Amino acid sequence: MAPYTEGAMTGDSGPSVEVRVQDDDPRIARILNLIDEAARPRPLAEVLGVLCAEVAAITGSEVASLYVRDEDDEEVLVMRANVGFPGAAIGKVRLHLGEGITGFAAECMRPVTVVTAERDARYKAVPGLGEERFPIFLALPILLGRRAEAVLVLQRRQGSFELPEVVLATALSTSFAYALERARQPEPAEDEAPRHAQLGGRGRAPGAALGRLETAPTFEGLAAVARARGLEDEGAPAARAARNLEALEHAGRDFRRGLKLVEGSLDPQVSAHLAGLFLMWEDQRLREVVTERAAEVPNPALAFRDVARLYARAPYHAGEPDPSSRARTLEVESLCLAATLRALDLRSPNQGAVLALTDDLPALFALHAVGNRVAGVAVRGGLPEGSVGVAIARAAGVPLVDRVGGLFAWARGGDRVLLDADSGLVRINPKAAVVAEFRRQQ
Repeated sequence: MAPYTEGAMTGDSGPSVEVRVQDDDPRIARILNLIDEAARPRPLAEVLGVLCAEVAAITGSEVASLYVRDEDDEEVLVMRANVGFPGAAIGKVRLHLGEGITGFAAECMRPVTVVTAERDARYKAVPGLGEERFPIFLALPILLGRRAEAVLVLQRRQGSFELPEVVLATALSTSFAYALERARQPEPAEDEAPRHAQLGGRGRAPGAALGRLETAPTFEGLAAVARARGLEDEGAPAARAARNLEALEHAGRDFRRGLKLVEGSLDPQVSAHLAGLFLMWEDQRLREVVTERAAEVPNPALAFRDVARLYARAPYHAGEPDPSSRARTLEVESLCLAATLRALDLRSPNQGAVLALTDDLPALFALHAVGNRVAGVAVRGGLPEGSVGVAIARAAGVPLVDRVGGLFAWARGGDRVLLDADSGLVRINPKAAVVAEFRRQQ
């Protein structure tokens, strides 16, 4: 999205003021998404893997590893998450405090940069890991209280980590501290939740819902889950292609399951539009691309991400894409995300969740959410009139509110959310009395 410039304001009070919303750099969305990923209600190992993938992408690092103090021996750091090395290294690579560049960073509790790791006296080689291919190190201690509980290590083949990058990476590393601290704390009671907010929006599909907040998965996050499960290290190209094609088939069935829940209540034009989208799912060229990428890319999430990107770039070959081309791109991305979830045997969103989205509700994603029995949907941006996603939500009886200002500033994955589309309100971590009143009315 290009930067949005609000009209200049002039008057007797002073010079003109120009307000710009910066969204040119894709890293901005990743940075804003980090804390949300850190707060997602899922196993800590998966959360840490996702954070490694996100930070590696933001900083342009080919390797990101997180070493955490061992529960049984606090003087030992164990690799608990990684991007760039074989998944088998997780849980097996161990370093004592003060040992190697990683252990030294934990001991001195300050970032450590090394241009050629093997030439540093503190360097400790790990047989079979292949670290020698990435000699440029940045080791960042993750501080909790007065000691380093973990160390984030970023590595590259070339291009030293300069001071601005060290500062950025240090700031990003706080997301790991948040995830580790959150994993150690018991869930707060309803009235002890740290954030309470009432956000206004525009009701688009009537009704009210109460549920835990979830956000849409990302390919990078799902790639980290695949690594943590060892899916990146197994399977010949033909076996990977068969797995991904089977996942594509299952995704299509998931969409049809969602369609069965709403087809009797849809306008004929909407039904015709959905029929066209299902033809896309059956397209032979799409299946050929899925097969090609599976042969080249072992990680199913990254393979499907590449498929989505190929379709996203296609309209630009014929000039500037029109709105219908962009809409088709979003639908292909929804299809690829659903197929990735199937390949990983994951369910997202979960039944009863309140789904938080940024700016779009593609038709296929709406069918997927309806099929998974989401409780409600909140969207930060404004959905266009005639949105097929909105029509599907209405037909399914799923409350939907868009134009929710401050949604991602206040809400975190796992928060309890009370969504009232009739009044256009989204309450984050509502008080117990408000929840009780909602349940009484229901």
